[in-house]
Amino acid sequence: MQQSDHIKLGKELDLFVQSDVVGRGLPLLTPKGATLKRILRRFIEDEEIKRGYEYTDTPVMAKSELYKISGHLEHYKDSMFIFGVRPSTNSGQAEEMVLRPMTCPHQFIIYKSRRRSYRELPIKYAEIASLFRNEQTGEMHGLIRIRQFTLADAHIICMPDQLEKEFENVVDLIQYVMKCLGLTDYWYRFSKWDPKNKEKYIDNPKSWDESQKAMKKILDKMKLKYDEAENEAAFYGPKLDIQMKNVFGKEDTIFTVQIDFALPERFDMWYEGADGKKHRPMVIHRSSIGALERTMAMLIEHYQGAFPVWLSPVQIKVVPVSEKSNTYGNKILEKLNETGPCLPAGRFRCEIDSSNETLSKKILNVQKEKIPYILVVGEKEEKDRLVAVRSRVGDEGQMKLEEFIEKIQKEISDKK
Repeated sequence: MQQSDHIKLGKELDLFVQSDVVGRGLPLLTPKGATLKRILRRFIEDEEIKRGYEYTDTPVMAKSELYKISGHLEHYKDSMFIFGVRPSTNSGQAEEMVLRPMTCPHQFIIYKSRRRSYRELPIKYAEIASLFRNEQTGEMHGLIRIRQFTLADAHIICMPDQLEKEFENVVDLIQYVMKCLGLTDYWYRFSKWDPKNKEKYIDNPKSWDESQKAMKKILDKMKLKYDEAENEAAFYGPKLDIQMKNVFGKEDTIFTVQIDFALPERFDMWYEGADGKKHRPMVIHRSSIGALERTMAMLIEHYQGAFPVWLSPVQIKVVPVSEKSNTYGNKILEKLNETGPCLPAGRFRCEIDSSNETLSKKILNVQKEKIPYILVVGEKEEKDRLVAVRSRVGDEGQMKLEEFIEKIQKEISDKK
């Protein structure tokens, strides 16, 4: 295991736990790991809502009939968890249920729940969804490939003449997310179907040809540099994959954008056009920040656990010089908790080390935890109503607490 592997770092930094008793591919997030996941979730929810997405909340399971309609049972069955539920006393027949591998069928049912007009489109349904994939044991690794994960999923239902603009908007959102996360070492892959692979893909050569030409036209117009890969498309349409490598050099797909020509027809989705007639919409499947767990793994490895302030599970550690200064240290902690930034979680994430360890040992412990800021407080700081600030860069000297708060708020707001 490499020193920079997120599994090793995740254990050292107390972010997640793996247990053979719980099962492979089912990591347990500690409070710090859950905090990092919550930061990512709130960040993307707020950003997507600003961009016109509407959030749904759908069940984590459904009758297998739903996935017969979508085609998942035909083309994706080996990767699904399928089980039976207790039969009703009347019929005596057990229902076959599926833990959802994706949310699209659920959101399409919401779309179909009433008549839709062209005036409503595009409709952008988003959901931070728990999904389930029956991954092979040898394929699983840390947080990167797991059996239950949390996807920032969305489906844009639009008219054909809106497709290009909405696709561009999705790519713009992904680029914004990557910039905020500080991830730059990624590339694009145009994933296409393989006409010889009849089992993997919906057999509609004409629609495949049209949809792949449409995606290529959009990508070229946007002047995106991309690789092409056959036999990597979704079973219902081509996709743009955002690719990265982990510390072992293995390539993983982080986010995807897909053009779907098949499921609108399978679910008989339509809208009433300006001409008063029924028309078939287009669908873009997309993930903006990917599976939160996989994104966490990439961030852990990218930053080696030394996250920027806005992402750090603990942003500030108050360190009293001795037990005599614990009271003043707790007052500082209280003021930090009262003040808090507007973004991303409503308050600073801070702790105090009120142990009887030496100052040097306390500071060493904080450095091992890779917390961005240490506020050292002693009798001198209490007398002058100051805090001594230390960052990962080094000693930043004494300053008023209000001055420090203003400084860190700006760092959080700017996502430095």
